[in-house]
Amino acid sequence: MTKHKDIQDPEKFSEAHYKYFEVKLFSKETTKEELEDICMTLGHLPTKEAQDLLDKFKESERAKEVEWLECAIDEGKFYYLCSNNEKEERDMIALKLYFRKEDEIVELMGKFQTYEFRLKQYNIELDALTKLQKEKLSESEKEDIKHRILALKDIIAIEQSKLEETNTDIEMMGKINKKIKKSVTTKRYQNLQFWDLDEIHFDGEE
Repeated sequence: MTKHKDIQDPEKFSEAHYKYFEVKLFSKETTKEELEDICMTLGHLPTKEAQDLLDKFKESERAKEVEWLECAIDEGKFYYLCSNNEKEERDMIALKLYFRKEDEIVELMGKFQTYEFRLKQYNIELDALTKLQKEKLSESEKEDIKHRILALKDIIAIEQSKLEETNTDIEMMGKINKKIKKSVTTKRYQNLQFWDLDEIHFDGEE
C-alpha cells in the first residue's frame, strides 16, 4: 500500500492536475503503484473534482487493483464536507437541522393520514347509526343509539381538531424549513442528501 498522505491544499491543484490524474487513472500503462498514489492523493484532496474522479474510477476495470479505494472515497468525501470556517459550520448545522425537520414533517403527515382515516371511519359509523335511528326500535334501543351518536360526535370533533392542528403544524414547519434550507449558502453543501451527512458530527450533537 502506498504511503499515507496528509490533507492536500486545493489551491495547489489546477485543472491540468485533474486532467493528468484522469489520464493516468484510465491508462493501461499506469502501474498499480501509480494508481494507488493518485487515489491516495485524491482521497485527501477536499474538492468536488477529486470526488468525481474517484467515483468515476470506481466504475473502471482497474478499480479492484486499489483494494482500499472505498476507504479513500469515504475519507475524501468526509474531508470535502468538513467545515473550514464558522460560516460553513453554521451552514452544515443548518443543513442537518433541515433534514431532521423534514423527518418530523413526514411523521406529522403520517399522523394527519391516521386522523383523516379515523374520521372517515367515524363518519361511516355515524351515518349507519343515524339511519338505524329512523327504524322501528324499542325505547331502550333508541336511548342507546342516542348516546352512541352523541359520544361519536364528540370523538369526531376531537379528531377533526387534531387533524386541523396537525395540518397547521405541517404547513408552518414546511415554511420554516424552506427558510432554513435557503440560509445554506455554502455551494458544496447545497445539493447534499441526508445520507451524505452520516459521518459528520458535532460536539454536543445527539
